[in-house]
Amino acid sequence: YYSTTGAGQMQQGQQQTIGRPSNNVNTPPPQPSVLAGMHVGHNVHLGGVPASSDAASGRQNSFNQFPVAPSVLTNYTPPAPFDPLYGKITVNDPMLIQGSGLFSGPPHWTYLVTVYGKNDTSNQPISAVRRRFRHFVALEDRIRTSVPGAILPPRPDKHPARAIEEASASQSADFAQQRAQELSFYLNALVRHPCAGMAPELKLFLTLQDHIGTAWPEVSSSAFTRLTAVGAAAVEKMSESVDGVLQELGTAQQVAAGEDSADILALAAYEGRRIGAVSSSVPKIESAVVLMRERGDRLGATGLEMSKLSKDVAWCDRELSMPMDVLSSALLRCGRRTKRLGLELGAAISPFVIQYRMCRYEQMAFADRRSVLKRRTEARSKADGRAAKLMMNQSSMAYPGTLDRMETEAAMYDEMATEVAKEADDVALRLQNEVGRIGALRVKQWDSSMKVIASGFKEACAENAAIWESALEAFKREFPDVNIPEASVS
Repeated sequence: YYSTTGAGQMQQGQQQTIGRPSNNVNTPPPQPSVLAGMHVGHNVHLGGVPASSDAASGRQNSFNQFPVAPSVLTNYTPPAPFDPLYGKITVNDPMLIQGSGLFSGPPHWTYLVTVYGKNDTSNQPISAVRRRFRHFVALEDRIRTSVPGAILPPRPDKHPARAIEEASASQSADFAQQRAQELSFYLNALVRHPCAGMAPELKLFLTLQDHIGTAWPEVSSSAFTRLTAVGAAAVEKMSESVDGVLQELGTAQQVAAGEDSADILALAAYEGRRIGAVSSSVPKIESAVVLMRERGDRLGATGLEMSKLSKDVAWCDRELSMPMDVLSSALLRCGRRTKRLGLELGAAISPFVIQYRMCRYEQMAFADRRSVLKRRTEARSKADGRAAKLMMNQSSMAYPGTLDRMETEAAMYDEMATEVAKEADDVALRLQNEVGRIGALRVKQWDSSMKVIASGFKEACAENAAIWESALEAFKREFPDVNIPEASVS
């Protein structure tokens, strides 16, 4: 409870008259105490106002503003563990390819993708292929098309600095090694994904010994073939962006697409709120970790500069250099511990960052559901139109050959509408299972991550306190005549 006017924080001996009638019109108004403006909470001994039941209920309601999880999440039952088709996958041995032809393009890195068997104890690979980053992008696009509604693992992105570096003639090996580690983590996540792990596109990507462009024209080595395929894909992606693939998730978009499942609508509303909260919170957590690392660096730099100053001063005044030496040692130790805390926190928040990057893929999964709903509506409309046209011609006694052709077309369009409706149901079921899966994974990983973060902070604070207490004791030993006030902990 903060008070800037002094209400509720009166001088002792005065009574609070708010809300009570007063017979004495000359009663002076209550005066604020020295505690006015301080955070005294609801402790009456410090001048705070006791918490009322209405205020307590208001705070309780504010904590419960987030909607209740839908039954799809609360009643989620994990399926049987997925048995992947492959074992470990490694991505290493980056090789820089320098193009020589007119349409060869800028230099690029290729990576050796090695696939091992899941039950092979001989540690012998079953496949080894060369792929470039463009092939990984095409793999993700094709898997998304193969299993709509699935929430895929986040693929490594091209960072802004990397885009500039890739366009240059000389590219660092450190860049390629870091990219290889990211791609290795990504492929292993795909192989263990319950939907993507069974996709034929992934199997082709991992086992085709020839250039993958022979099967996928959008990444063909021929510039003309690639331009033709990319042009068709660009039109399709543009139509998806017009439909609002990455709009803010909610019930409005699903209803506009013709959503008729109450479970999907409740799931979209809940996940829309959650994605918004994650998207606004995780970047702040990452920034806090960066600030922690920067604080450690600055403490270390300050301690180093003070150590240099102490050595310079020691030549002429040894006594004056002693406090500088003690302080520089404490700063260096505190800086190293704080920097180590930043590294530990950076590793501990990895599950939060993965879930943050996965929000985009969850939006894509809901967009897949909206896309199939629109196709279902169009297919049913066409089927109903053909059926209505057939009924009109039957009543008008059209030619027998025309009626047979119309009956065939009506049956064909009705079958197509049934297939699209079945596909929409499959996408809905897959979407619900995927949201439940990442929800259960999020609860498990975030809980353990929070424990690691709390433990790391506890240990770092205890060690930093010990560092500065030892520095204080060193000051007292070196300067026993100096009166050093004791720090009071309230």
